[in-house]
Amino acid sequence: MSLYYTDTSALIRCYFPDEPEHAELNAALLGRAEPVVTSELTRLEMHSTVAAAHRAGRVTDPDSLLAVIDTDCSQDGPVTLLRMEPDVVFAEATRLVARYPLRSLDALHLAVARTTAAELAGGEPVVLVTRDHRQAAAARELGMAVE
Repeated sequence: MSLYYTDTSALIRCYFPDEPEHAELNAALLGRAEPVVTSELTRLEMHSTVAAAHRAGRVTDPDSLLAVIDTDCSQDGPVTLLRMEPDVVFAEATRLVARYPLRSLDALHLAVARTTAAELAGGEPVVLVTRDHRQAAAARELGMAVE
């Protein structure tokens, strides 16, 4: 069974009905039978995105939306937050930004997928779910499946 690692660029679309691929990603990430994981960084990124959407008038009740996100990323939710192992993850992310045109947070997510998530998968494939084209290209070049 594959383990699905979602980047914030894909997961955030599950919570905004006006985003492209909202319904597909909602079903694929929040309704998937296989395990879905992401970095603990995602929680901060999601809160930042909701705050920005609130400032722009896209979200009228940010606290309610954040409560749903926090529930979905809780121990009983459909998405598991993975704690970062800084020594391992930062070293891998540093190697990734030297080799690929990645932004720092995208490199950190890819590093978590390649280290912490891969270890959790125990030899099974880790599939990266992202909507960031550069991150997807780097993952493919590294031999990862990408959705």
